[in-house]
Amino acid sequence: MTDMIDQALVAPRYLAGPGDPAWVTVPLHQASGWSHGHEPLLPRVVLSSPDQQTLLRLEPVPGDQWWRITHNGGSPATSWYASFGSRTPVELIAAVTDALTDPVRTERAMADLLLPLRRRGWQTAPDGDFRSPDGVVEGERLTLSGSASWFITAGRKEDVPVWAVRFDGRTPTRIVAAFIKALADPAPLRRTHEQTLGLSRHRLDLQWQQVPAESLASALPDRVARLAARRHSAPPPATGPAPQTRRRPR
Repeated sequence: MTDMIDQALVAPRYLAGPGDPAWVTVPLHQASGWSHGHEPLLPRVVLSSPDQQTLLRLEPVPGDQWWRITHNGGSPATSWYASFGSRTPVELIAAVTDALTDPVRTERAMADLLLPLRRRGWQTAPDGDFRSPDGVVEGERLTLSGSASWFITAGRKEDVPVWAVRFDGRTPTRIVAAFIKALADPAPLRRTHEQTLGLSRHRLDLQWQQVPAESLASALPDRVARLAARRHSAPPPATGPAPQTRRRPR
């Protein structure tokens, strides 16, 4: 007989709680080749990209952002950072790391970065600010010296949000776009019974279902395999035409 496990479908997704950090860290290491240090006495994870330009740090610091991504592009103009609060759903952070590790990194012009939100009934302003239909999520776009940084919060109450996300003004557009697209997705997030214990039931919709234990256990390995296949099937970098060799007349 197949073992069955209770699983919750939680909506809206931005209040589903943090989930399992392995959803982010394991694919970075196993599918994208990010290396990690080994500090068994410290409660933190540090992963670095194969080119050593990007660093992800997960560190439980009370009252501060637990997740931080920093990219050193070699100059201030090409360096950037993003940070995520401890209760940010890992699926939203994974949208960022998946975009970051996508082997096809062409920056496509995005005339309307907030279109995914507007299609789902979110309020958006010409200056880039936005708000979810239930008023729980608010986003601010702050322009300074020609660059636009983003500050996004969920569940703000007495100036203490459930989570906060920051993208500095040099963060690539595709990174911010990936987060906004995941934020706008109306699909609920899956959580185990233990992961729902700390959730506030206010404004939440929990639908319980029973799923095979095997499918629950295979979700992360399947994700790793999918991202690894994406990496290995990427087209080789474009190269210029081979120089033509002139033949000397005989």
